[in-house]
Amino acid sequence: MWQIAASVGSYESGAVNHATDVKTVQRMLTDIARKLNVPAFNPGGVDGLIARVASQSSTVKAITQFQVRRVGLAQADQRIDVGGKTWKAMIAVVGAAAPPPPRAIAGAITLTVQHGNKFPQKTKRQGSVAPTYGGTYESSFVLSGGIIGTFRGSIWPDDMTIKGHVIDGTYPLHIGFHKGGNKAKQTAADLVVKEQGVRPGLLVNARSSVPVKSDNPGKTISSGINVHNGFYSARFSDGCLTLHPNDWQRFMQIFIDGFPDINDWHTLGNNTGKRIGQLIVKP
Repeated sequence: MWQIAASVGSYESGAVNHATDVKTVQRMLTDIARKLNVPAFNPGGVDGLIARVASQSSTVKAITQFQVRRVGLAQADQRIDVGGKTWKAMIAVVGAAAPPPPRAIAGAITLTVQHGNKFPQKTKRQGSVAPTYGGTYESSFVLSGGIIGTFRGSIWPDDMTIKGHVIDGTYPLHIGFHKGGNKAKQTAADLVVKEQGVRPGLLVNARSSVPVKSDNPGKTISSGINVHNGFYSARFSDGCLTLHPNDWQRFMQIFIDGFPDINDWHTLGNNTGKRIGQLIVKP
């Protein structure tokens, strides 16, 4: 069952904020944001941390929004107490049973990205080519092998006049840290789902070059291609494959739980980890 040992929320409210309790609340809020389709309830990751100043904490902001918009508090107290009104409202959405404990991934996995020859809105193209898909995330991302799951995503960069998308084919897939190619070696404490900065992700061909298609005829290869999160307003992709923001937490947590040894995330060098399977991109 879902449970916390002490209060979670703003330090100004007197919340205790044990790291394990904070992670529980963050996981619950992430699930609530997905189920209710309310991005304001999303805490922005699961890291077990609450900023000392409430206005700087995405988790406290999510708690506040949930209390005002779902619990019906006239003024949010920014705090979740064991068995309290906010806790009961959260349980009413996610259910009393917590998900099963994570297990390590055994065997090679396959991530199949099927785009259906569609290109979405919010993709800058040369000429007056009309989009064939009305949204931003046109592809299905399907995991198979040691794990299963289906997610929404996109193969497209935001600007095809400059960048390109990975062409159909099969590529090695590694774990590693997005934007971590020239950064200091990340630690076990960094192995949490994030939406900004250096963060766990999947690396296509271990950051080495892959063939791409672009409206720019001179752009035929790209390097540093990752699988990472996109955003609601845009994908913010320079050629990487991106996950819908509502699906990112669920997607990336699978790999963090499946490969809990931080050393596996650095086998080929700082922030470039071991091969875990293959990426297949197809129409």
